[in-house]
Amino acid sequence: MADLGLGEIRGDYAIINPAIGAMLQVLRGCLVLLWIALLVATVVNPSSVNDNAAVVTVVVAGVYALKFGWRRLTARLGVNRCYLCADGVAVTDRFGRIRDSVAWSEVTGVQQMAVVGHVVGAHRIEIFRSRSATPLWLVAPGVKSALVRALLDEGRRSGVLQ
Repeated sequence: MADLGLGEIRGDYAIINPAIGAMLQVLRGCLVLLWIALLVATVVNPSSVNDNAAVVTVVVAGVYALKFGWRRLTARLGVNRCYLCADGVAVTDRFGRIRDSVAWSEVTGVQQMAVVGHVVGAHRIEIFRSRSATPLWLVAPGVKSALVRALLDEGRRSGVLQ
């Protein structure tokens, strides 16, 4: 970040690839629904399920443990992150390299769109630049993303946003 000249880092937040993030959220949701169905079948007729509910419970716990571990690992490696700096915003790719950055002095506006469904919730954010360059875009996971609030607060603090 020092090479970009965007000042000190004020916060870093996870971002997702829209297609992969949505697919993984749907798959985790389906896995939980399967687990609930097996538990209901076990309660209704315990002899018909045998030990399948225990196996699926271990699989569900493992998937969510992997998700937690992956979040910690990607945060440590700087993979798929949005860095809010004193003088701008930088976004990294899936290899931890800077994908795009923009200084607050170049920002002309921010457009934020929430996508909320039964399984998937995310915010698509576009940061428009004063030049004719393409906008910097990112997707923040979650219905109530801390990144959206922090990004808008940093934009107001820098005097770019109202």
